[in-house]
Amino acid sequence: MEELDKDVFGERAVNEYPKNGEKLFKETNDYQDFAHQDRDEASFYSYLKGYKEVSDIAVDFVVESKDMYILGYHQFPIVFNYRQFLELSLKALYYDYSNETIEVKRTKLKRFSHNLQSVWDEIEPMLLGKNESLSNMMGAVKSYVAQFQSKDGGSINFRYPLNRQLEPVFTRQQRIDLVNLKKRMNELGNFFTAMDLVLDNDQNVETYREELRADWEAQLIEMYAEWDYQADLIAEWEESERERFEEEEAEWRNQEDLKADLIAEWEESKRERFEEEEAEWRDQEDLRAEWEESKRAMLEEEEVEELEE
Repeated sequence: MEELDKDVFGERAVNEYPKNGEKLFKETNDYQDFAHQDRDEASFYSYLKGYKEVSDIAVDFVVESKDMYILGYHQFPIVFNYRQFLELSLKALYYDYSNETIEVKRTKLKRFSHNLQSVWDEIEPMLLGKNESLSNMMGAVKSYVAQFQSKDGGSINFRYPLNRQLEPVFTRQQRIDLVNLKKRMNELGNFFTAMDLVLDNDQNVETYREELRADWEAQLIEMYAEWDYQADLIAEWEESERERFEEEEAEWRNQEDLKADLIAEWEESKRERFEEEEAEWRDQEDLRAEWEESKRAMLEEEEVEELEE
């Protein structure tokens, strides 16, 4: 190991090497020493914020170092992390605020792959639809996205020195102003944060509207149910009233029939009594006639006797 413990200038260095039995990932109870991320808290925001802030810190470090070697080999992770931040920021807006189904989102995210322009083309109409006054700023953002897509179209150039055909990804020296890149990334970060707030507010408003609509529909259903219940009560009352009216009408008709029967009986009785009285009167008339006839005959006899005398 002595040969390994020499730096490029041949001086002795104190280096540590891999040890059998050691673990790369392990937990610790020291809160200040471990990175933690609860599963329920995992989100695009956690990732993209981490990628960007690591690059921001690295830019400050390499610029302050004023070391050309450090500036040279740190540019790759810096640019890669910034690109990852940009890609996740675009995809986060699409994933969080698109109205498409999760199946459609899954298909499109797979199709997007690492193409920044494809994701931007998908979310640009959604963002413009929220505020057309942002069209100038949107033009600038679109330009930033296009520039990064042109510099590293497949998220390969700052991860590997060779492409899939084993050819150098860069054919000439890269001289990137990292301070300028950091400023532009900060501008993009501010834009994405603002858009996230706008879209989140709109989503909350829409959610509130949906909740109000659902509450109103529930109340309406309850009201309709109450109306149906009242309608049933009214129908029952009307049926009860109809039955009562029919019963009363039937009773009235029975009373009318009884009254008619009584009247008929009374008239029949009256007729019979009249006939009896008439018959009795006629009998009396016959008796009177017989009496008068008898009296007349008797007078005639008396008159005859007087004449004979």
